[in-house]
Amino acid sequence: MEKFFVIFFIFIGLTLASQSNAASLASVLKGKILLQTDAHGEAWYVYPNDLKRYFLGRPDDAFMIMIKLGLGATHSFISSNTIFPISVSGKILLDVESHGEAYYINPKDRKKYYLGRPADAFSIMRQLSLGITTANLSLIPVGDINDTTFIYEQKQITVNAETFIIKVATIDLTSPSLKIITDTASDNNCTTDCPVKSLADYVAFNNAQVGVNGSYFCPTAYSYCAITKNYFFYPVYNSRLGKMINEDQLKWPTTGPILVFDASNHPYFFLSTQTFKDVVTFEKTYNTKIQAAISNKPALIYNSVNIINTQELDDKQRTIKSYRSGLGIKNNKVYLVVVTSATVIDLANIMEFLNMEQAINLDGGGSSALYYQGTYKVGPGRNLPNAIIFKK
Repeated sequence: MEKFFVIFFIFIGLTLASQSNAASLASVLKGKILLQTDAHGEAWYVYPNDLKRYFLGRPDDAFMIMIKLGLGATHSFISSNTIFPISVSGKILLDVESHGEAYYINPKDRKKYYLGRPADAFSIMRQLSLGITTANLSLIPVGDINDTTFIYEQKQITVNAETFIIKVATIDLTSPSLKIITDTASDNNCTTDCPVKSLADYVAFNNAQVGVNGSYFCPTAYSYCAITKNYFFYPVYNSRLGKMINEDQLKWPTTGPILVFDASNHPYFFLSTQTFKDVVTFEKTYNTKIQAAISNKPALIYNSVNIINTQELDDKQRTIKSYRSGLGIKNNKVYLVVVTSATVIDLANIMEFLNMEQAINLDGGGSSALYYQGTYKVGPGRNLPNAIIFKK
């Protein structure tokens, strides 16, 4: 009888929710496992990061969903918590320091449930499910784990006899639903006390999924920035407004390279902003519209050649091992690469090792941040005056 009332109230709640939009319903049910009660009892998992539902199907299918959508966590984090933080509620945690054991954090009690073998995982997930009608379920969009628009991986590589840990988000430029955004916190040129915000805020504001920090700027962490607080010199195209911020810097040979994406997600890499000239000239020359663009120094790879030795570098870029962020282009894909401890020269060598066709350096150190599907993979780092965002 108690179970009947629970299901009854769930149905009533979902019926009311169906009057709102799909995003609202998915937001309410994020992280939950739903059982399609008026069909054949099909089970679905609402992934918190994209608010889509994933069909659990057979035990092996459910297990594959866990692996694909699981969030890596340390053994100590998993073992030391009895009630987990809200930030991981409804997520599947994979013990990356052991054998990849999977745990489901039930949103109802925020406790972990060991998923074990495929059959065990399937059984537990169904036990923790909520009933839902097909009509209400249809309001939540279906996700596809085989969609390769966005891919994230962390790996260890050895370049020139030195080992590096790199974190890479790959974006497929051929995806028809992909949109690229370069955004700035300021809607106009700004020279001091410029607005900044977190990378997560940029991603959320644009309803996007992936983001990386942008160009060098003058953070408040340095005393010499007191006069030009949060100022950035480099031209960045504000995709929201359709205009270039710091456009007056395009004409100088010292500004450096610029990476541009047109309305079809096609990339253009110019070693000098002088060659790019300006927005009007570019759009007339290539008969297209700019979607996003960002400038920063130095260029790392140009036409598949490592050109770091031809670039102007300061001592910190040459010698300091720190977080380094870069953006590479290869085979119609964008690679957002963050290295945990490297010089800019190391970053260029890593981009060469990864066979990039074009690559540009981004801000690094305390500004490095990589946001992927609802989670910081690096950062959050400092608040930023600009960022590069990718959305579906």
